[in-house]
Amino acid sequence: MLPSPSDAAIFAIERPHPQLLKYYLLSSAVIPPLFPFIAVPMWFRYHTMRYRFTDEGISMSWGILFRREVIIQYARIQDIHLRSNVVERWLGLARVLVQTASGNASAEMTLEGLLEYEAVRDFLYARMRGVKDRAHSPSAASTHAHATATMSPATHDELT
Repeated sequence: MLPSPSDAAIFAIERPHPQLLKYYLLSSAVIPPLFPFIAVPMWFRYHTMRYRFTDEGISMSWGILFRREVIIQYARIQDIHLRSNVVERWLGLARVLVQTASGNASAEMTLEGLLEYEAVRDFLYARMRGVKDRAHSPSAASTHAHATATMSPATHDELT
């Protein structure tokens, strides 16, 4: 699958948008006495968060003391959701929730701080469908049937 020009923009996303830091600070200011205790971990989360889109899948990492990394292949993606609250919509942000068949009810990966959330969702859907369509395409079955039909009976007997 060759990347299109819009795919190149998705592959270029490596960090959340700076509006995410503003969202974290506004969320932390809801309870003023706890602001320093909530804002500092959120600041570190924002500054260490990295995304990586490849031909095989997505990876997301964050953290300083407790580094966390999640890698999901496109073939494992089951569902994709967009979620945003009032403040995120005001800032133009949304979260892309990526679910797999891991047995966990919540999303396995949440891509935060994206302005191009609809493009990322469409990109992931296309990749998810592309991987599944290639694995179950009738052309692969017909190629195998054609190869088996053109074999000599002796070669077919040796292989089976």
